[in-house]
Amino acid sequence: MTVEANKFALLIEYTGKKFHGSQYQEGVLTVQQELERALAILFGQPLRAIFSGRTDSGVSARGQVVHVVLPEGRQALSQSEIFDLTWRLNGIVIKEMSITAIANVPSEFHARFSAVEREYVYRILNRSQRSTLLKDTHYFVRQPLDLKAMRSAASSLLGRHDFASFKSSNSDNSSTICTVRRAELLNLREGELEFWIAADHFVYNMVRIIVGTLIDIGLGKRGVEAVEQALASHDRLLTGPTAPPWGLTLNAVRYPDHFQLFQNDTGLTIEELRE
Repeated sequence: MTVEANKFALLIEYTGKKFHGSQYQEGVLTVQQELERALAILFGQPLRAIFSGRTDSGVSARGQVVHVVLPEGRQALSQSEIFDLTWRLNGIVIKEMSITAIANVPSEFHARFSAVEREYVYRILNRSQRSTLLKDTHYFVRQPLDLKAMRSAASSLLGRHDFASFKSSNSDNSSTICTVRRAELLNLREGELEFWIAADHFVYNMVRIIVGTLIDIGLGKRGVEAVEQALASHDRLLTGPTAPPWGLTLNAVRYPDHFQLFQNDTGLTIEELRE
């Protein structure tokens, strides 16, 4: 596939604690603002970063994807330029963000509209005492949770459903129909839980409302059938509270295979190229 000479994509990760979300907002620090500041320094002019999707204040990302279009006349970045640009950007952005890969992309690539799946993970610490080390990445729930009930309820999310009940009231009017490929609750070690969910589309605050509902089920405040009932009713009142943002991470954004995103001509990732 022919790449557009002046278009490239970046794979970035960031911790959400210091940022007021990913998208630009006047007067506060956002991921977009910080990335565009670094790009302007390197290229000597303002450049717009287009994100695969928004993340809220406090939400982290391991695999956020961004595309940037340079002025006409630029040549496609060579592998040495990609490696150099990655290092130089990481030398400018604040320590709460890093660029892990850069790739040339074809003209039809769009970070948001070309995506076919997004994957999130929500982390919960379920034990009697809080953790200093995990306080910024896990939602602490002191009361015991019924993991069997939570897993049973989560399985109802799989497939194609209307997630209107799991949408914040202040969200936009985009479609609430989503196809969920993965909805899995893992107990990695004593009390450290991870809820993984992957879908072709998410509505605003969907993952955090799902987690809040599953926690209610785990605490016995709602029955296992609560998720099925909420999906059928389209009623936000039948779902649980919105879980706090610091437990949520955008883990990956996936694109059709033909884009071969973040691979060089030999099929190696940037990290493999470095080695």
